[in-house]
Order: sequence, then structure tokens, then C-alpha cells
Amino acid sequence: MAIYTPRGLKIRLPVPFAFALMSRLHPRVSAFEILKTTEGLEELPAALSFVAALVCAFVRSSPQQLFLSVLASCLVALLINQLGLYIFPGLVALGTTYSYFSGWGLLLILIAIATFLTVGWLGVVAFAAAKISGWLISQVLEWSFTRRTFAGLGHPLTFSERHFLNAYRLHAAKLGITTDISLKLEEEDEAHWRPALDRLASEWPQIVARFTR
Repeated sequence: MAIYTPRGLKIRLPVPFAFALMSRLHPRVSAFEILKTTEGLEELPAALSFVAALVCAFVRSSPQQLFLSVLASCLVALLINQLGLYIFPGLVALGTTYSYFSGWGLLLILIAIATFLTVGWLGVVAFAAAKISGWLISQVLEWSFTRRTFAGLGHPLTFSERHFLNAYRLHAAKLGITTDISLKLEEEDEAHWRPALDRLASEWPQIVARFTR
């Protein structure tokens, strides 16, 4: 069983567990907000590498500098997500904002045009190489993380589930609510978590339809 974010990111967690956590924040923080934050954390490496590429294009960096900057920004974002160190102001908001515009290829086209006009075709190649390298590294890290969680919990967790749990913790910390994801017995009762699900179904029925059909 799984839930899905507004953009279709699959979170492999049971509906009762996920909404029991989100119900702790309801109604001050809606399930939609938590799911969008999850997408923001998922897109953080792409968002930071996008900003790095724009800066490199603006200052007309060399292809080598562009490659290193984009790859480094991607790796830094992966490290931040791994450690949950969202200490820089605006970092989560950057990822969340980026998630609203990603997915259609428009941002990649923008970067390709900007780097071609300022750095040249080698800049486009450098950007593509850095993105591919970052993706390959993230796949290896995710495989390792998933393997460890399966060995420890008997249930595999990918980065997407980790991002959801971190999104919950971020919002919970702001409200002064426990960040412990262990549920109490009463929290597992459907009467406890159903209102948060019903609100999401009322405001965003297309999202809930993905995992309740």
C-alpha cells in the first residue's frame, strides 16, 4: 500500500500510518502542504543544481567549473537530505517552489539555452554530464539506503519515504509537536486520522483517488 503526492511521487507507506502522522498537524498544516514539502525535498538536488547552473551561466564559467559546480550542488543536496540538515533559510522553500515547475522539461530547456549562449555547447555537455553523474550517485546511495532499511526494519524504504518523514518532522518542529514517528495506539484508530484524509479528499480529490480506488 502507498500514498501519492500531488505530482504523483509514490510514498510506500500505509495510508493509516502516513495520515496518522499528518493528523498530528491537522488542521494547522494540511496533508497537501506536507506532501508538497515532500516533493520539495525530493527535488532539492535538482533545484540546487539548477541554481548552480544559472550562476555559472551568468558569470560565464568554464565548462569544467560548470560541471563541478552542478555536480557539487547535487551532492550537497543529497547529503542535506540524508542528514536532515535543513538549517539554511529558504532551502526547503526553494525545493518546494522548484517542484511546482519541474517535470515538463522547461527548466532544462532554459538551462540548455542559457549555458549555450554564455558558455557554449561544451557548457551544455558539462551540465548534462554533471546531471547524469549526480543521478547515478543518487541511485547508488538510494540502493544502499533501501538495503539497510530492509535489513533493519524488514521493510524497504526509499529516499521518497525518508523525504516524507523529514517533511513531517520539519512541520512538526515548527509547531512544537513531537518529531517521533512512533504511533500511539489511539493514533492508529481511523477516527483519529480520517479527518486529515477527508480534508485532502475534499480539496484535492484527484490526489486521493490515486490511492483509494
